[in-house]
Amino acid sequence: MVFGLLRNRRNKDTQSLGEEPIPASILNERPAGTPAWAHLDLFKGLTDGEIEAFQKALTPTSFESGQVIMRAGEPGEDMFLLESGSVRLEVESSEGSEAISRVLDAPITLGEMALVTSELRTATIIANSHVQCLRLDRKAFEGVVAEHLSIAKILTRLVGVRLKEIGGIRKVGKYEIVGVLGKGNVADVFEAEHPELGQTVALKMLSHALVYDPQFGIQFDREAKIVASFDHPNIVRVFDFERAYGTRFTVMECLEGRQLEDYIYGGPRMNWEQIRRVIFEVGNALQYSHEKGLIHRDVKPSNVFVTDAGPTKLLDYGIAIHQDNSSCERKARLGSPCYMPPEQILGKPLDGRSDLYALGLTAFEMVAGEVPFNEVDIRELLRKQLYTRTPDIMSLAPQCPEDIAEFIHRSTAKEMDQRYPDCLTAVRSLDLRQASTPLTMAARYKVSIDCSREMEPYVEAAIEELRQKLQANDSVSLTLTKR
Repeated sequence: MVFGLLRNRRNKDTQSLGEEPIPASILNERPAGTPAWAHLDLFKGLTDGEIEAFQKALTPTSFESGQVIMRAGEPGEDMFLLESGSVRLEVESSEGSEAISRVLDAPITLGEMALVTSELRTATIIANSHVQCLRLDRKAFEGVVAEHLSIAKILTRLVGVRLKEIGGIRKVGKYEIVGVLGKGNVADVFEAEHPELGQTVALKMLSHALVYDPQFGIQFDREAKIVASFDHPNIVRVFDFERAYGTRFTVMECLEGRQLEDYIYGGPRMNWEQIRRVIFEVGNALQYSHEKGLIHRDVKPSNVFVTDAGPTKLLDYGIAIHQDNSSCERKARLGSPCYMPPEQILGKPLDGRSDLYALGLTAFEMVAGEVPFNEVDIRELLRKQLYTRTPDIMSLAPQCPEDIAEFIHRSTAKEMDQRYPDCLTAVRSLDLRQASTPLTMAARYKVSIDCSREMEPYVEAAIEELRQKLQANDSVSLTLTKR
């Protein structure tokens, strides 16, 4: 197996392709004449067209030295982009923190949290010299986002930064932020604690670019109820949902382990048995989802978690959609371009074979150490997903076992009818005899028994007999709780 560098992060991320047949190319370089603030990290990833649209919503304004631009304790609904000059930031001391006073030079953003919250300002900003600013209020921002949904991702970046900062956002709904889970690609997943129950959970922030789509918001609320009812050993458990800071947060079980993407690009290398196990268990999870009527739509290594305890967990049903509502011909098409099947790109109806395509590309990435199509220009990437056959994995990794190679070949066929009929058939095509521990399709049963005190000894004896019979089989895990 060969392992490469993680390139072209953007096309691996979940995004909306909009309603146009093929979106404009997305490049990192800015042309000459681009304003200095457009190079700030907050605006990284915006296209030149999005920067231009954002700039049209800005209103020029200026302040003389000593003038207060914003005051702590006052409400605010606008942010400022400092184009020239310098300002002084003043934060009063509070319990557990010292007073702050520092000079900030252009270009810099000021008061940007006003775009996502109505909370009072936490700092006073005073012009330190004559300054030129560009003002953006919340209403104007919402107007430009309505025309360019992807601009809203700057809010996701902004809230993510504030959640990681010392003294930044410390609470989402009723959950208290403890820290950041993972690193790099999972910077928008945070460890939190329920203040009353003391339960440690993980909070996953949904991209603002998705939330600002009114159709998606309705769909998310509907599908979230289904996801919350899921009970499967290879699907992360979802406990709750919170709305805060202009987006939604999924509250889920806190796992110990690593993302599959971290294994692929950071090592150690997975052996063939481990690769089979990941494919099998993710396929198992997808089969369960499909039987419940949900299409995941975003299967990829960063949404697969390999726990320290052993089981693989499928994460992030944030853009899952019910199979009956999966046609997107007149709606924005959501997904991660590096893993999207042709029918998802074209907005056609989806079924379980669509997720299978993404699982096949994930398997390809586990073996080859890179995705088969990774062009920077998204138009070229989508063309390849539509028309270019997935490279023969054996030409890249000649030592790849035949069963895994065949799984990749058939799962990533461009025509849905040429793929396996479902995930169950697909994973059963693997040579499961190679596994040192049995790989079987998982099922979970919950049994609740209520009885009188007189019958309690008989019930306990029957439970003990059942426990002994089931635990004689290594593939059965039994948990008993008496209340």
